[in-house]
Amino acid sequence: MEAIAEQDVAAIAACFAADTHFRALIPPGFRERTGAGETAALIAAWFADSTELDLVDSETGEVGDRVHIAYRFEGIEDGQPYVVEQQLYGTVGDGKIERAELVCSGFRPRRPR
Repeated sequence: MEAIAEQDVAAIAACFAADTHFRALIPPGFRERTGAGETAALIAAWFADSTELDLVDSETGEVGDRVHIAYRFEGIEDGQPYVVEQQLYGTVGDGKIERAELVCSGFRPRRPR
């Protein structure tokens, strides 16, 4: 989550096993990648145009033999404030994510505080 907030592609890749299998359901559809580099590039691309990106909520836990990671970011893209939430379920081996499925809320307009 911190690597995403810092928009650090190498740090994102370091979270994944070299042969990781990653699947994501995001607006506008399904995405699939294999390998730490391809997975990190995809995740980083989602946030690449953000001029501000703040991690505002997160949680981790387990669901049986899977890890659950949830996070919410608030950011600004093209001058417009947004909020986005993602939920990831995955398997971990040797401290790295080996397989993951992610669902994304999409970048939603942020309501004034």
